[in-house]
Order: sequence, then C-alpha cells, then structure tokens
Amino acid sequence: MGKAVITFKLMPEEVETDLGPIKEQAEAIAREGGAIGEMRISEEPIAFGLKSVQLLGMFEVEGSDFDGMTEKMAAIEGCANAEIAKMDLALG
Repeated sequence: MGKAVITFKLMPEEVETDLGPIKEQAEAIAREGGAIGEMRISEEPIAFGLKSVQLLGMFEVEGSDFDGMTEKMAAIEGCANAEIAKMDLALG
C-alpha cells in the first residue's frame, strides 16, 4: 500500500471567524479518515486579514476517501469551503 501526504485548505466564511474550532474539527475529521502520525495545522494569510487553515497529514492511499473528508470539512460551522490543495505520494 502506498502513502500520500495531503494538504487540505479550509476557507472561513469571514475575517472575524474563529479558526480554533475549525482547526479542531478538521483534525478530528482527518483522524477519523485515517491520518497517520502527526499532522501540521497552520494559518496562511490570504488577503485583507483573511486567513485559511492548512492541514497537512499522511494517509494510506488505498481505502481512503479524500473527497469525503473534504466534504465533511466544508460542512464545519464557519467554514465557507474546503479543498485538497496538494497531494504528494510518499516514497519509501
């Protein structure tokens, strides 16, 4: 089985949205979806004070539902949308 390093990008509904609960719920969804080991969660500036949440994690490719995880993340309260920003296969 191969592994992939996935970066999810979540956009808040507005500048004033508290990103803490979005980060916590996105991490829980990724864990439920089979994230392996440590994950990196960060805030990335977009423009005019708006920041996105970036969640990077490693997953087994076989049997994982990345689109399903993305849909669940997009449904988080305060989240306007979610997408897979980057997907790299892990070697080794």
